[in-house]
Amino acid sequence: MKRSFWGFVRPRLSYEVIPETQPEPITVLPKKEVVLFASTPFREPKEGSVKPGDKVSSGEKISLNGDPDAYVVSPVAGCVREMSGFEGTMGRKMTAVTIEIDQDDEAEADDSFKEYSKSPSLEMAISFLGCLPGKPDFSILNHPDRKVKTIVITGVDRDIKCITNQYIIKTGIASVKTGIDVLRKISSIQDVILAVPEHLVQVAGAAGAGVKAISSQYPAAHPDLLLARLAADGVLDPENTAVFSAESVASLGVAFNTGRIPTTKLFTVVKKDGSLRLISAPIGTPIADVLLTVAQMPGPEDRVVSGGPMTGEAVYSLDYPILPDTDAIVVQDASDIIHSSDTPCTNCGECIRVCPVNVPVNMLVRYIEAGDYETAAEKMDLASCVECGFCSYVCESRIPIFQYIKLAKHAVSRMDTVEESDA
Repeated sequence: MKRSFWGFVRPRLSYEVIPETQPEPITVLPKKEVVLFASTPFREPKEGSVKPGDKVSSGEKISLNGDPDAYVVSPVAGCVREMSGFEGTMGRKMTAVTIEIDQDDEAEADDSFKEYSKSPSLEMAISFLGCLPGKPDFSILNHPDRKVKTIVITGVDRDIKCITNQYIIKTGIASVKTGIDVLRKISSIQDVILAVPEHLVQVAGAAGAGVKAISSQYPAAHPDLLLARLAADGVLDPENTAVFSAESVASLGVAFNTGRIPTTKLFTVVKKDGSLRLISAPIGTPIADVLLTVAQMPGPEDRVVSGGPMTGEAVYSLDYPILPDTDAIVVQDASDIIHSSDTPCTNCGECIRVCPVNVPVNMLVRYIEAGDYETAAEKMDLASCVECGFCSYVCESRIPIFQYIKLAKHAVSRMDTVEESDA
């Protein structure tokens, strides 16, 4: 995306509207291996747990170190080649599980979930379905300090140029309805709201939930902003509300309809010319396999972004996999990349005017650049930022404000952790 250096009118970015005749997604299959990430630090496998050299089946839950909350679900049949530590963005410690695909393996998919699916429960969803496409967090429905009374399901992706959840609403509303029924059963929460763009309100009515229209203007579909708007309308209390994506709820419905854990992710590839193409691929598929299929392999100076144009993160290797919450892969031509700079803030005020939560961004970024994260948090509303990326988009000095804010939040979180451990 490009904009003029000097902006006199507040930019209006809109979510993509799915066409009436959207082509079927292109199916991409990994060629040699898949890489899965568990959101727990790596530890050497304990006796009895899966280790390198072990065979796994498609749909099999792979527990790590006997920890019930640390697991991945294999989308393929094959052999575990490697288990190792992986450091994600902002120092996130994860465990990477690499599975070599057995091309000759004709074994049936793992059906251990089938018996559990006959008696749905919240504990079962937490133990088996945390890796569903859309990456739902079912534990929020059982949080000891938070009594959830309302569930909101979003039918719009958080970033622009993404149409995954719109496609799910348009073509998979029956699975969404089943997923809603399951959510109600395992949580005993009956108040469910399905938030969709205006052009899908009629379709969403078949889901058996209350329907609310979302503005087409970015970032109205951000969970925090959506809940704030619904709260202002007197519909709900944000403190007692859980948010799930339409894709994750539809995947939940498929899991209980089939007795097998879905492992195929739907996402959008944004090509160099700006055109979009929906892709269906197993979770863990290397990005290279996807881009080869759609003939979008980047050149040496091009950029590949995992996530949407506003909030995505550039990947350093095409071996990086498709994750359960990957909604877009953006390929930017070298000539279209607008590079960040270390030019000082000119105090133009553009970032303040576009901020959807009225954070004093121009002052906030000064404290962050100086490394004074505590003051940024205490006096400049650091925690209020919803990370929409608008400030970076309009910055005339091309300061990477979005990345600075994420770094500051990470630093504050680490400081809080240290203080708690010392207490």
